[in-house]
Amino acid sequence: MSRRSFLAGGAAALGTTTLAACGNPVTLPESMEAIRPNPGGPNRGGALHFGLSTDPANLDPHVSTGSASDYLRQLSYNGLVQYDGAGEIIADLATEFGWTDERTYKVKLRPGVRFHDGSALTTEDVVFSFRRMMDKDTAATSGPLLDQVASVEAVDATTVVFGFKQPDVAFPFALAAPTSNIVSRKWIESGANTKTQVMGTGPFRFVERIPGVSTTYVRFDDYFEPELPYLNGIVFQPMSDDYARVTALRTATVDMIDYVPATHVGVITGNPRLRFASDKTFGFGFVGFVTSRRPFDDVRVRRAVAMSINRPSVLDTALLGNGRPMDGALMPEIFAPYARQLDGSMPYDPEQAKYLLKQAGQEGLTLPVVTTSSYSVIARPAQAMLPGLRAAGMNVNLTQQEWLTFRASVSAKSFPVHSWGTAPKFGDPASLRDFIGGTGTFAKNLDFQDDRIDDLLDQGRRTTDQALRNEIYLEAEKRALELVPMTYTVRREQGEAHYHYVRGYEHPPKGAWTATALRRTWMEKTA
Repeated sequence: MSRRSFLAGGAAALGTTTLAACGNPVTLPESMEAIRPNPGGPNRGGALHFGLSTDPANLDPHVSTGSASDYLRQLSYNGLVQYDGAGEIIADLATEFGWTDERTYKVKLRPGVRFHDGSALTTEDVVFSFRRMMDKDTAATSGPLLDQVASVEAVDATTVVFGFKQPDVAFPFALAAPTSNIVSRKWIESGANTKTQVMGTGPFRFVERIPGVSTTYVRFDDYFEPELPYLNGIVFQPMSDDYARVTALRTATVDMIDYVPATHVGVITGNPRLRFASDKTFGFGFVGFVTSRRPFDDVRVRRAVAMSINRPSVLDTALLGNGRPMDGALMPEIFAPYARQLDGSMPYDPEQAKYLLKQAGQEGLTLPVVTTSSYSVIARPAQAMLPGLRAAGMNVNLTQQEWLTFRASVSAKSFPVHSWGTAPKFGDPASLRDFIGGTGTFAKNLDFQDDRIDDLLDQGRRTTDQALRNEIYLEAEKRALELVPMTYTVRREQGEAHYHYVRGYEHPPKGAWTATALRRTWMEKTA
């Protein structure tokens, strides 16, 4: 039986969840599955079948709805720069890039780049793209990272110059973000629906999305790096159920999956045919408080909740030890050298938590918490923290919601407390702003703003001296631990799993979570 037949028929054997996930993906020509051996380098051809943890509903190049949507957009779009497999910033559409002075950043475009419709990339497209990201109506994910850009201009046919209100150490990370993509001005202004239509300069062309079934990409033959991509195509199949996703990999229904659940890490790593590519740097869980809502406007109540979470127990119960407890800094030491100084700042102490609640007049506190049912790396830690909270005398009501409903509930502040899991946008302490800065995406969900923290975060972005930056961000994190707008739970191990015949894929250990390595992935055997 061919894999194509297995894809259609294997769903019944894997149960109804898998049937909904696998369905009948778009049929690629059989010739696209063929792999041409290349003794002198990576093989060419083949189609990679990827089990994706969720079904991205929004394909806009500038708006992220999670890591799954980031995976997809990085196949069809390019940024000016990108992260390599080691997490370092390297060229993408740019050939040269860098600061000419502390308030001017210059980029030179590579020649001969074409969009999927055959039109040539111009500096005007670059300027248009960044102005679109900076337009508040776009609600671009990278928009807050561009707030210090005063101007973006095309000075000639190959050069774009960014002018700044003040120095901004974080700007190169903004350029490399998975949502800082360059789009065709003509295409956007023609009225394209960017949520459902895709047209970039990337190595793969978008073919079709069948909601709940598959999203398919094929090789773009006029890609500016002529040897790339090696694959003929990639078919993503949404598989939100952890068991279904791992089963699809183990039965070779798919070649690769993302979000390997902690409960299956041992199964994956114990299989000699599979490889687990992961990090313990980025992903973390937290409990956030709407600080304007009583009684969570009282820092004693927030601290009581924080001290009632038995983090080692949460790690063992929810993630089977695949990660680390977080009782100190949000930023990991791999890009925040000060982080270890904050270890132990938030110990598990249910008796002290009871005392704080009594002081605040909140003995027997009822704690309404919302989390998502869509990702086990979020849902399981939320469930595992309940015994500790109850040991401190709290009555916990946990509500679980589907991912998009959960995100809407958090944004609307429908619940005073939420349990989430996410990651810093990029590997630098400047990414703290998203969580504890007054204009940060997550801070807005908390109604949290502190003048001292905002001042420190602004100083950190302006300061180029690394030792001084470390001191600034250390003080900011200490202040956040005192005010407790959110409390961190565990740092999880997160990654992708694939067969050993899938080659060239790298999971970056720093920088940011990206899927740009899929552009350079190939297969060593026929499907």
